[in-house]
Amino acid sequence: MEFPAVNWYDGTSLIVHKALNIKSAKDLNGATICVSPGTTNEVDVADYFRKNNLTFTPVVIERMEDGTNAYFAGRCDAFAQDQSNLAAVRARAPIPSDHVVLPEVISKAPYGPGVMPNDLRWMEIVRWSVYAMIDAEELGLSSKTIDQALTSDDPNLQRFVGKSGGFGAMLGVPPDWAFQIVKQVGNYGESYDRNIKPLGIERGINRLWKDGGILYVPDLR
Repeated sequence: MEFPAVNWYDGTSLIVHKALNIKSAKDLNGATICVSPGTTNEVDVADYFRKNNLTFTPVVIERMEDGTNAYFAGRCDAFAQDQSNLAAVRARAPIPSDHVVLPEVISKAPYGPGVMPNDLRWMEIVRWSVYAMIDAEELGLSSKTIDQALTSDDPNLQRFVGKSGGFGAMLGVPPDWAFQIVKQVGNYGESYDRNIKPLGIERGINRLWKDGGILYVPDLR
């Protein structure tokens, strides 16, 4: 498996029962924490508590669904998973407002689409499809405004929509490949707002570099 491009930066966090009035992971000294065995989350929690001279009691449960149910049943004070997973866990709670996903992300975990390693052409197409969505947001192009780029004199926009540059031919796709992605799916920000924002996850470092995040991609040239 190869990962052509990173398009999401996540990491281990913790969800806690709101009634415990926990504001930070550092308030969990002596707590019981549900973790999945053999995962990076398990290691991240152990490392974080050791580094901060804190103690905890792990409740090791194999399946995430069982760990979620154990947490909801009060078997542990907190549940450790990637922050995006915890947002979904909270949404499935009988009363979501009874639970808080702590603000700290105690590890880093870059994610992206995976492809088979023996198809370099497909890998490049997937890589540049991710780049196109991020580049579109930086250029101010969205599913609602992309049509206007077709008549723009801006050379960057002309290359993006396939009016110049010949980048599509190098990938083996039609000239308007990036135009079609944005027209049909939207830019990165639109995709985030549609799929991730409803879970209550702040965009954070997954903002564009010019907006204080770390998303930065090559130009389509």
